[in-house]
Amino acid sequence: MKRYISIPLLMLSLLMSTAHSYASRIDTIAFRGEVSHVLQRVCVYTPESYDAEGEAYPLVYLLHGIHGNHYSWLRDGRIKPTLDSLINHRMIRPIVVAFPYCQRFDTSEVDEPKSLMHCLFHYGSILRGEFEDTFFEIDDYVQNHYNVDSARTHRAVAGLSCGARQAAKIAKNGRFDIVGLFCPVINLRQLPNDDIEPAHYWIGVTEGDVFLYKGRRFSLGCERRGIPVTFYQDKGSHNWKAWRRMVVMFLESFFSPENDEPEQPIEQE
Repeated sequence: MKRYISIPLLMLSLLMSTAHSYASRIDTIAFRGEVSHVLQRVCVYTPESYDAEGEAYPLVYLLHGIHGNHYSWLRDGRIKPTLDSLINHRMIRPIVVAFPYCQRFDTSEVDEPKSLMHCLFHYGSILRGEFEDTFFEIDDYVQNHYNVDSARTHRAVAGLSCGARQAAKIAKNGRFDIVGLFCPVINLRQLPNDDIEPAHYWIGVTEGDVFLYKGRRFSLGCERRGIPVTFYQDKGSHNWKAWRRMVVMFLESFFSPENDEPEQPIEQE
């Protein structure tokens, strides 16, 4: 199944520019993995209404690209005011969002973004899946310390660029029902295994992106395998302007309040 989406960009830009401030929170966490002994770093967003003892919240992971860190979605993606606005306007239900540090090199001094050449030099760590091997230490930590739903149907993982590749590989584990790939640097080897229930994939690409064909090919691969997929193509390039639009559409698609409300019976006239 393939769907093409169209959203009025004017309303989206108004939503993104909302100037109100809400009492949501960002926690910055560092801990040593018990198995990997890697220093794991992650930022966690909790909404204004967060209740540690109430109903569990859906959990979304947003992964950065090769030239970034666990602050990238907050700094370059401006995700905190975006989430505040989406939740306040009831465009999405309250959710918890985690932003992990997705590299396996330079575990000290990671608070500053690295140069692109520096990251490309260490690209092998992404190809080898070193982050994916230890990601679930982060997932276990978040589940143990936050009131989040452990059900597969209330869990999503998404990423941009090389982070999309990592998100797709993580999703092969079967713990996530929703996967977002924004301008993905990806290949068909990241398609899910046949022995697990497939997630719903949301794939966003841009016309000016050199990796456009990779997203299209992966979408077609999902379609051929009968995997639920939503495909969105936008103008623009491989940059934050496009990713900020995509994450809003992605979240609205799967976490709108209406998705959790029971259907009302249709009255016969």
